[in-house]
Amino acid sequence: MDKDKLKGMLKISERDKKLLIVVMAVLIMALAYFFGYSNLSSQVDTLSTKKANLEVTKKDLKEKNNNKQKYITDTDKLSKAYAVIMDKYDSGSSQPNTIEFFNKTEDVTGTWVKSLALSPKTSIYKFGQIASSNTNGTSTYSSSYVGYKTSINITYEGNYEQWKHFIKYINTYASKCTIDSLAASYGESTGTVSGTAVISLYSIEGGDRKFSEPKFNSKTGTENIFSSGSLTTN
Repeated sequence: MDKDKLKGMLKISERDKKLLIVVMAVLIMALAYFFGYSNLSSQVDTLSTKKANLEVTKKDLKEKNNNKQKYITDTDKLSKAYAVIMDKYDSGSSQPNTIEFFNKTEDVTGTWVKSLALSPKTSIYKFGQIASSNTNGTSTYSSSYVGYKTSINITYEGNYEQWKHFIKYINTYASKCTIDSLAASYGESTGTVSGTAVISLYSIEGGDRKFSEPKFNSKTGTENIFSSGSLTTN
Protein backbone atom coordinates (compact mmCIF):
# COMPACT_ATOMS: atom_id res chain seq x y z
CA MET A 1 0.00 0.00 0.00
CA ASP A 2 1.49 3.30 -1.04
CA LYS A 3 1.78 6.35 1.23
CA ASP A 4 -0.80 8.43 -0.66
CA LYS A 5 -3.42 5.75 -0.28
CA LEU A 6 -2.65 5.43 3.48
CA LYS A 7 -2.96 9.19 3.98
CA GLY A 8 -6.33 9.09 2.24
CA MET A 9 -7.58 6.42 4.62
CA LEU A 10 -6.39 8.34 7.72
CA LYS A 11 -7.82 11.62 6.58
CA ILE A 12 -10.79 12.76 8.84
CA SER A 13 -13.66 14.48 7.20
CA GLU A 14 -15.05 17.75 8.52
CA ARG A 15 -18.23 15.93 9.52
CA ASP A 16 -16.25 13.39 11.58
CA LYS A 17 -14.25 16.18 13.18
CA LYS A 18 -17.44 17.93 14.32
CA LEU A 19 -18.87 14.66 15.61
CA LEU A 20 -15.66 13.97 17.52
CA ILE A 21 -15.72 17.46 19.05
CA VAL A 22 -19.34 16.92 20.20
CA VAL A 23 -18.47 13.54 21.76
CA MET A 24 -15.48 15.04 23.57
CA ALA A 25 -17.61 17.93 24.82
CA VAL A 26 -20.24 15.55 26.18
CA LEU A 27 -17.51 13.48 27.84
CA ILE A 28 -15.98 16.57 29.45
CA MET A 29 -19.40 17.69 30.73
CA ALA A 30 -20.09 14.21 32.14
CA LEU A 31 -16.73 14.17 33.93
CA ALA A 32 -17.31 17.69 35.22
CA TYR A 33 -20.71 16.66 36.62
CA PHE A 34 -19.38 13.51 38.20
CA PHE A 35 -16.35 15.11 39.85
CA GLY A 36 -17.73 18.58 40.41
CA TYR A 37 -21.46 19.03 40.45
CA SER A 38 -22.32 15.79 42.25
CA ASN A 39 -19.83 16.63 45.01
CA LEU A 40 -21.18 20.17 45.21
CA SER A 41 -24.72 18.81 45.35
CA SER A 42 -23.78 16.59 48.29
CA GLN A 43 -22.27 19.56 50.11
CA VAL A 44 -25.39 21.62 49.42
CA ASP A 45 -27.58 18.84 50.86
CA THR A 46 -25.40 18.68 53.99
CA LEU A 47 -25.50 22.45 54.44
CA SER A 48 -29.26 22.47 53.88
CA THR A 49 -29.71 19.90 56.64
CA LYS A 50 -27.50 21.90 59.00
CA LYS A 51 -29.39 25.06 58.11
CA ALA A 52 -32.74 23.38 58.86
CA ASN A 53 -31.44 22.14 62.23
CA LEU A 54 -30.12 25.60 63.08
CA GLU A 55 -33.47 27.12 62.17
CA VAL A 56 -35.18 24.75 64.63
CA THR A 57 -32.63 25.64 67.32
CA LYS A 58 -33.02 29.33 66.57
CA LYS A 59 -36.80 29.10 66.88
CA ASP A 60 -36.51 27.17 70.14
CA LEU A 61 -34.02 29.64 71.64
CA LYS A 62 -36.11 32.59 70.50
CA GLU A 63 -39.17 31.09 72.19
CA LYS A 64 -37.19 30.45 75.37
CA ASN A 65 -35.87 34.01 75.34
CA ASN A 66 -39.40 35.38 74.90
CA ASN A 67 -40.48 33.32 77.93
CA LYS A 68 -37.32 33.97 79.93
CA GLN A 69 -39.03 35.69 82.85
CA LYS A 70 -41.66 32.96 83.05
CA TYR A 71 -38.96 30.29 83.22
CA ILE A 72 -37.14 32.22 85.95
CA THR A 73 -40.36 32.58 87.96
CA ASP A 74 -41.32 28.93 87.45
CA THR A 75 -37.84 27.75 88.39
CA ASP A 76 -37.95 29.79 91.59
CA LYS A 77 -41.36 28.33 92.49
CA LEU A 78 -40.20 24.78 91.78
CA SER A 79 -37.01 25.30 93.78
CA LYS A 80 -39.02 26.45 96.79
CA ALA A 81 -41.49 23.57 96.39
CA TYR A 82 -38.56 21.16 96.13
CA ALA A 83 -37.02 22.55 99.33
CA VAL A 84 -40.34 22.19 101.16
CA ILE A 85 -40.62 18.54 100.13
CA MET A 86 -37.01 17.76 101.05
CA ASP A 87 -37.48 19.40 104.46
CA LYS A 88 -40.21 16.86 105.21
CA TYR A 89 -37.61 14.10 105.23
CA ASP A 90 -34.84 13.64 107.78
CA SER A 91 -31.37 14.06 106.32
CA GLY A 92 -30.18 10.89 108.04
CA SER A 93 -31.29 7.93 110.10
CA SER A 94 -29.87 6.05 113.05
CA GLN A 95 -31.02 4.07 116.05
CA PRO A 96 -30.33 7.01 118.41
CA ASN A 97 -32.52 9.15 116.16
CA THR A 98 -35.28 6.53 116.36
CA ILE A 99 -35.06 6.43 120.16
CA GLU A 100 -35.28 10.23 120.32
CA PHE A 101 -38.38 10.19 118.08
CA PHE A 102 -40.24 7.88 120.46
CA ASN A 103 -39.03 9.80 123.50
CA LYS A 104 -40.65 12.91 121.98
CA THR A 105 -43.77 10.93 121.14
CA GLU A 106 -44.13 9.88 124.77
CA ASP A 107 -43.47 13.39 126.09
CA VAL A 108 -45.97 15.05 123.72
CA THR A 109 -48.80 12.51 123.71
CA GLY A 110 -48.46 10.91 127.13
CA THR A 111 -48.67 7.48 125.52
CA TRP A 112 -46.31 4.95 127.05
CA VAL A 113 -44.15 3.21 124.45
CA LYS A 114 -43.50 0.03 126.38
CA SER A 115 -41.08 -1.60 123.96
CA LEU A 116 -39.37 -1.08 120.60
CA ALA A 117 -38.16 -3.67 118.13
CA LEU A 118 -35.53 -1.86 116.10
CA SER A 119 -34.56 -2.93 112.59
CA PRO A 120 -31.90 -1.69 110.15
CA LYS A 121 -32.87 0.93 107.59
CA THR A 122 -33.54 -0.22 104.04
CA SER A 123 -32.99 1.62 100.77
CA ILE A 124 -36.30 2.16 98.98
CA TYR A 125 -35.37 4.66 96.28
CA LYS A 126 -32.25 5.87 94.47
CA PHE A 127 -32.54 9.20 92.69
CA GLY A 128 -29.72 8.36 90.23
CA GLN A 129 -30.00 10.14 86.88
CA ILE A 130 -32.92 12.46 86.24
CA ALA A 131 -33.92 13.33 82.67
CA SER A 132 -33.82 16.99 81.72
CA SER A 133 -36.62 18.77 79.88
CA ASN A 134 -34.07 21.02 78.15
CA THR A 135 -33.62 19.43 74.72
CA ASN A 136 -30.75 21.78 73.81
CA GLY A 137 -28.84 21.51 77.04
CA THR A 138 -27.86 18.88 79.58
CA SER A 139 -29.78 15.67 78.91
CA THR A 140 -29.58 14.28 82.45
CA TYR A 141 -28.78 15.38 85.98
CA SER A 142 -27.10 13.03 88.43
CA SER A 143 -28.05 12.85 92.09
CA SER A 144 -26.47 10.87 94.92
CA TYR A 145 -29.60 11.09 97.09
CA VAL A 146 -30.98 7.81 98.43
CA GLY A 147 -34.34 7.34 100.14
CA TYR A 148 -34.42 5.10 103.23
CA LYS A 149 -37.14 3.55 105.36
CA THR A 150 -36.77 2.38 108.94
CA SER A 151 -39.60 0.30 110.40
CA ILE A 152 -40.08 -0.12 114.15
CA ASN A 153 -42.43 -2.53 115.92
CA ILE A 154 -43.74 -1.10 119.19
CA THR A 155 -46.07 -1.95 122.03
CA TYR A 156 -47.86 0.96 123.67
CA GLU A 157 -50.35 1.89 126.37
CA GLY A 158 -52.33 5.00 127.28
CA ASN A 159 -55.79 6.31 127.89
CA TYR A 160 -58.18 6.96 125.01
CA GLU A 161 -57.30 10.65 124.60
CA GLN A 162 -53.58 9.88 124.72
CA TRP A 163 -54.07 7.14 122.11
CA LYS A 164 -55.86 9.54 119.74
CA HIS A 165 -53.16 12.13 120.29
CA PHE A 166 -50.51 9.48 119.62
CA ILE A 167 -52.03 8.64 116.21
CA LYS A 168 -52.47 12.30 115.25
CA TYR A 169 -48.95 13.18 116.37
CA ILE A 170 -47.34 10.56 114.16
CA ASN A 171 -49.57 11.31 111.16
CA THR A 172 -48.79 15.03 111.34
CA TYR A 173 -45.16 14.83 112.45
CA ALA A 174 -42.84 17.35 110.81
CA SER A 175 -40.63 14.66 109.28
CA LYS A 176 -42.14 11.96 107.10
CA CYS A 177 -43.36 8.94 109.05
CA THR A 178 -46.27 6.53 108.72
CA ILE A 179 -48.30 4.10 110.79
CA ASP A 180 -48.07 0.93 108.70
CA SER A 181 -50.21 -1.18 111.01
CA LEU A 182 -52.06 -0.63 114.28
CA ALA A 183 -53.72 -3.02 116.70
CA ALA A 184 -55.54 -1.81 119.82
CA SER A 185 -57.65 -3.16 122.64
CA TYR A 186 -59.62 -1.17 125.20
CA GLY A 187 -59.71 -2.11 128.87
CA GLU A 188 -63.03 -0.94 130.25
CA SER A 189 -62.01 -1.50 133.86
CA THR A 190 -58.81 0.53 133.53
CA GLY A 191 -59.86 2.91 130.74
CA THR A 192 -56.62 2.21 128.90
CA VAL A 193 -55.90 1.48 125.26
CA SER A 194 -53.01 -0.87 124.59
CA GLY A 195 -51.71 -2.68 121.56
CA THR A 196 -49.01 -2.91 118.94
CA ALA A 197 -48.03 -0.81 115.94
CA VAL A 198 -45.50 -0.71 113.12
CA ILE A 199 -44.13 2.79 112.60
CA SER A 200 -41.92 3.70 109.64
CA LEU A 201 -39.54 6.64 109.58
CA TYR A 202 -38.23 7.99 106.25
CA SER A 203 -35.08 9.85 105.30
CA ILE A 204 -33.35 11.17 102.19
CA GLU A 205 -29.60 10.98 102.56
CA GLY A 206 -26.50 11.87 100.57
CA GLY A 207 -25.25 14.85 98.61
CA ASP A 208 -25.08 18.05 100.64
CA ARG A 209 -27.62 16.94 103.27
CA LYS A 210 -26.02 17.07 106.72
CA PHE A 211 -27.11 14.82 109.58
CA SER A 212 -26.27 15.19 113.25
CA GLU A 213 -26.78 12.41 115.75
CA PRO A 214 -29.04 13.35 118.67
CA LYS A 215 -27.33 13.69 122.02
CA PHE A 216 -29.04 12.35 125.12
CA ASN A 217 -28.26 10.22 128.15
CA SER A 218 -30.01 6.92 128.70
CA LYS A 219 -29.41 4.39 131.44
CA THR A 220 -29.54 0.79 130.38
CA GLY A 221 -28.37 -2.61 131.48
CA THR A 222 -26.70 -3.39 128.16
CA GLU A 223 -23.38 -2.16 126.82
CA ASN A 224 -24.94 -0.89 123.57
CA ILE A 225 -28.63 0.05 123.69
CA PHE A 226 -28.67 0.63 119.95
CA SER A 227 -27.81 -2.87 118.79
CA SER A 228 -30.52 -4.58 116.72
CA GLY A 229 -33.21 -6.12 118.87
CA SER A 230 -35.85 -5.01 121.33
CA LEU A 231 -35.85 -2.34 123.99
CA THR A 232 -38.21 -2.11 126.90
CA THR A 233 -38.86 1.31 128.42
CA ASN A 234 -39.92 1.97 132.00
